[in-house]
Amino acid sequence: MAKEKSRFKGSGAYVFAGILLAIVYLLNTFLVEGIYWGNQNVSQTTSKTMNSLNSINGQLSEINNDAISIAAGIKTNMDAIVKDTNNRYANIVDAEHTFESISDISDTAKRRYTYAKNIINTYKKRLDDMGTGAVTSGNYEEMGYILKQDIYPMQVVASEMLTSTIDVVSRDTGTIMRKNTIRSYALMTLMMVVAILGEIAIWLFAKKAKKARLELEERERSLAEVDAKLKTTRQKASDLAVINVLTGMKNRYALDNDISDRLESGRFQVAVFDMDNFRSINDTYGYDFGDEYLAAVAEKLKEEFSEVAEIYNITGNEFCFVFNKNISESQAMGIAQNIQRVMSSPYEVLNLAVQLPCSGAVYHYLPGDCLNVNSLLVKLDTAMRNAKMNGGNMISTVMNI
Repeated sequence: MAKEKSRFKGSGAYVFAGILLAIVYLLNTFLVEGIYWGNQNVSQTTSKTMNSLNSINGQLSEINNDAISIAAGIKTNMDAIVKDTNNRYANIVDAEHTFESISDISDTAKRRYTYAKNIINTYKKRLDDMGTGAVTSGNYEEMGYILKQDIYPMQVVASEMLTSTIDVVSRDTGTIMRKNTIRSYALMTLMMVVAILGEIAIWLFAKKAKKARLELEERERSLAEVDAKLKTTRQKASDLAVINVLTGMKNRYALDNDISDRLESGRFQVAVFDMDNFRSINDTYGYDFGDEYLAAVAEKLKEEFSEVAEIYNITGNEFCFVFNKNISESQAMGIAQNIQRVMSSPYEVLNLAVQLPCSGAVYHYLPGDCLNVNSLLVKLDTAMRNAKMNGGNMISTVMNI
């Protein structure tokens, strides 16, 4: 009878140990799922937000380019221009609806976006009020004066506010990521506490039998494997925050982490490039085709230039190159020309040959030139935009002030 009672107590220990391990595995599962889906949702929301803001900015730039072309007398077909302008404003409205449908956006980002939206509406009204009289009479000088003094500054301010909104969204995303990390650490701590308590309980029961001690060792090995898998999963989740899933390159957040500390005292060469009129690829062949094309370009860039520069896919089809320390200013310009050649080369995607020109900007960065990575990118993007406004397919240089 006593023997049977002892056996019953032993089996109770095993049941207890089994239940405890099940709890540990469940906690591990919830932790992994929480990290993955939390970062996945943040990534999707951030991508949707960035795409809508960039779309608004891009459409506004196109409208402004048309207005400048009219003032310069380059374009005179008003019917076509009015139609294009209306289509672009319709795209801006669609992008605004997309942005406004996103729920988890901070008040700061909403305020900056609202300010930019109001300026865009004023900008459209001023263009509409200006009418076509100057074009009909051929008085482009008057129209150019109005654009330069009154309308163009509004486009610049709106574009800067949209860029500022993107920065706020980026910071908010970083904050959310940090909160998710803290939450994951709390869950891991809880799991470790449960595991430790379980080991103590198993050890107390296992003292009475050699078999129980052997089972305890086996379970400890299982827990070690679970912990290793957990660390691997956590590393993968962390990588997702700084890697562009489509191209496999580091993203805008990684760029900020990598060079922020170098801005105060560092001296280096940096460049940005993107394809001219990339939207035509998506419009003609679809977004899946455009993704395949971007992936092919990114793979070629990594193959050709990864030894001389750290490459980042910062937004859409825009790539940033931070050249190695031993690369001089003249060498950087030569490499930039090769980058333009590679990006402008034809690529075969889904049995179709596609070729787009590209524009870029090169910056010989000196210590203290910029307060943060965002201001550095604004300088580069402004220089690249100027290249595009001058016909594209060229490389401009950021002037040090």
